[in-house]
Amino acid sequence: MKLKQLIIFACCVLLFAQCASLRKSESQSWSKAKKEWESGGEKQRVNTAPVRDNRQLADQKTELEIQPQPALPQYSKELFLGLISEEMWEELFPNRLGRGTNSDENDFYSFEAFKEATKHFPRFLNEGNEAARRRELAAFLAHLAQETGYFRYLEQLTVARSYSVSNKEYPPVEGKEYYGRGPIQLSYNYNYGQFSKAYFGDKNVLLKNPELLATDSVVSFGSAIWFWMTMQPPKPACHDVMVGNWNPVDVDDYANRKPGFGLTLNIINASQCGKQSEHADKRYAIYDSMCKYFGTTKGKNCDCIDQLPYGKYSW
Repeated sequence: MKLKQLIIFACCVLLFAQCASLRKSESQSWSKAKKEWESGGEKQRVNTAPVRDNRQLADQKTELEIQPQPALPQYSKELFLGLISEEMWEELFPNRLGRGTNSDENDFYSFEAFKEATKHFPRFLNEGNEAARRRELAAFLAHLAQETGYFRYLEQLTVARSYSVSNKEYPPVEGKEYYGRGPIQLSYNYNYGQFSKAYFGDKNVLLKNPELLATDSVVSFGSAIWFWMTMQPPKPACHDVMVGNWNPVDVDDYANRKPGFGLTLNIINASQCGKQSEHADKRYAIYDSMCKYFGTTKGKNCDCIDQLPYGKYSW
């Protein structure tokens, strides 16, 4: 019995000694770790990776900042005149509003007014290869010709409403109407306000004086080019569509919206898409003739018959 007790006692002593040794070792490790932390060693090791990552990000940012960024195209008179001349303008639009009168002021849609307006938008007709630039010009003028009867009309022929809608950022002014005016027949107060802000730096210029699009020919042409160059999500800019800057996303794939002249019609007048349309057919025909006139190909996806119109979410 005593022998058994001695064995148990010896085992307890041995177990106690092992525990004490382990506790001492842990204590020493903790003390060492504590000293390293207080001296900054462990803290530095713990934070080294994040600090290095931040430094790398800072270096990358610096590299991006010092690298020359691609400049926006500069307006080129030579490039513009290489695409279209005053003689060509006269051939394309011989019956435009005011042409043939004694006063040049009455020639509202003059070539000079168009040329002057393009100076405000240096990317217009200035991106892509020559074929793409000619195709963009053909598409732009095809839409304008259809909208204005080859520049014979200055304002919307049938005005059934004021086109004033509630908009917090670009509110309509009481007594003013925002029906279609100018080469692209700009409509709605929010479009007048956005163009006014972009062109004049003040949204109220055209919100208070929408009639300016029917009295100042350069500003009027500017409204058409601005609309052409400006994306209004989910709609891309017509310019980007025609020069290859735009790529469809999943919702566009579902809606069968593909780069080409057809999509520009969907952007400008979606009601003519997703079906056979007499008005759309006339526009397609004008585009075809413009492409031939400017010596370029029409490209793919020239109609929007099979496209889901913007503003509709199912067929």
